[in-house]
Amino acid sequence: MTDNISTLITAARMTYEQAEITYQSSDINQKLATKPELDRAAELLITLQTKQLQGSIVVTDQDVAEMQSLRDKVNNAATLQTGLMSMAALLLKFV
Repeated sequence: MTDNISTLITAARMTYEQAEITYQSSDINQKLATKPELDRAAELLITLQTKQLQGSIVVTDQDVAEMQSLRDKVNNAATLQTGLMSMAALLLKFV
């Protein structure tokens, strides 16, 4: 389970990076709608990385798989906002 937190963080970083790419190619209305969620996801990712150093975070294989599947959601402009919200909800389990 110790490796799961590292795997989750790596998957979250990749998901966030994909979200940024999708965000950059979005129209202005989509950018305005998704910017707060994009910023929130970044903050939660940083918080999770900090908590990793403190230890005692239990991440399951299911959590890792869920984060990896969210990458597909943020790859699509139509589901970017819901993907980011789902990413934030998952990260909130650990911070």
